[in-house]
Amino acid sequence: MDPEHSAPPPGPAGAPAECAGFVAVSVRLTGFDEFELRATGMVRLYHDTTVEQVGRAAVGRFIDDLAAAGGDPDGIADETSRDIARAITHLWYLGVWPQLAQSVHAGLGRERANTAFMVSPEAYTEGLAWRTFHGHPPGAKPPGHGTWADPPPGAPAVPAPARRPEGAA
Repeated sequence: MDPEHSAPPPGPAGAPAECAGFVAVSVRLTGFDEFELRATGMVRLYHDTTVEQVGRAAVGRFIDDLAAAGGDPDGIADETSRDIARAITHLWYLGVWPQLAQSVHAGLGRERANTAFMVSPEAYTEGLAWRTFHGHPPGAKPPGHGTWADPPPGAPAVPAPARRPEGAA
């Protein structure tokens, strides 16, 4: 096989190297680092879903707009790019591609239906929403026997009950 024409080597967690840009953008949108995003195993699926839903040209404009905003999604002025940022964030946290704003969908001129949908069964269990509070998706990824007895990481300490003086009713 000719090394110049071979596929790029896969990155961490099996995601192809060409998804590196999508991961970098996703880090900015979600607040999770690259390792955590790749550990979900959803990079390729979410990348492909985004491109299928809005098109490569719109994704390219979104990336340019995000860069022009200094990497701050709140600084994006373009309505279409803001909605793409919202959709990608929604996808990472809930595993659902959301319905786009009607004006954005119409402006994109895409032939795909503008409906929300779960991208895969695994997307539910790998949603970042569960990781934000160290929770576990009901019906999947059980935390283990007896773990309910311990407070979640970062939870405030529960104060001990006040003692009553002896003889008090």
